[in-house]
Amino acid sequence: MSPAGLHSLEHYGVVILPALAVAEQLGVPLPAVPALLAVGALAAHGRISLPLVLGAISVAALATDFAWYELGRRRGARVLARLCQLSLEPDSCLRRAESIFGRHGARSMLAAKFVPGLTTVMPPLAGVFGVARVRFALYDLAGVLLWAGTWLTLGYLFSDTIVLITARATALGRMLGLVIVTALAGYILVKYARRRLFLRKLRTARVSPEALKRRLDAGEDVVIIDLRTALDVVATPYAIPGSRWLAAHAIDEHEVEFLRSRDVVLYCASPNDVTSARVALQLQRKGITRVRPLEGGLAAWIVLNYPVRPIRHLDVASDRSSGTVQSTAA
Repeated sequence: MSPAGLHSLEHYGVVILPALAVAEQLGVPLPAVPALLAVGALAAHGRISLPLVLGAISVAALATDFAWYELGRRRGARVLARLCQLSLEPDSCLRRAESIFGRHGARSMLAAKFVPGLTTVMPPLAGVFGVARVRFALYDLAGVLLWAGTWLTLGYLFSDTIVLITARATALGRMLGLVIVTALAGYILVKYARRRLFLRKLRTARVSPEALKRRLDAGEDVVIIDLRTALDVVATPYAIPGSRWLAAHAIDEHEVEFLRSRDVVLYCASPNDVTSARVALQLQRKGITRVRPLEGGLAAWIVLNYPVRPIRHLDVASDRSSGTVQSTAA
């Protein structure tokens, strides 16, 4: 960070840091952590007040998270689906967040801000699962204090090292900035390219909704597996007639043996079929060769006005007393 940047943080850190924290919660990749380290170093030399900065961050972050929480509580899983579309890996974003929340409940918010992508998803997820507002506020505030406090403390303890790094970075000048920007752009480009290559490889292996409908009308024996998460089903409580709802991680050896001699069609919530395609590849490696993802997933099937069956009830509830989550389907 340049001397000008340190000077700005010294005078306006109580405004800049809350803004960076809020931007990170909105999914905007701004450098909140380096700024926290720098402010910690400034505090070690008596140039800024840590309690004031920490209080300002807490107020701003809690207000933003409460807005996300209320959106999740009122709008449900659709909010999460839209948020995950901003991720570099939208097909795994919701699945990972739901899995973490399912294992740890509200306690997962203590560490969520340290994990890229989760800091935005966790507050609306808590709203979807019906975590009590007071409980949410306590865990969210504790998570903010833990996240910001950790980086501020590290900056405070290693202030001399940070000052040295800042001096050397200033000497390198624009070259360092160019290297950092190039590395970040390269990372995003590689992730995007790998995803596109993966999708292109699988494009020829999919089955169209029209072809599946013809096979079902002809009475052919096709095993259809719904790979959506519990929250995906809450968002769209319908399924293709005859399909089985089965989590991707629940396809064990017994299921593999059952599917090995059958024609299998997989579908998920992602319009580009990434989850079902990934599972299809896994099953092919286990000897299930007659498995194909449904092109466009459930959304494409519904757009064509093909018949669906309503999910009578899917109970995705939060145990407010323990903070754990259970999901069951009928």
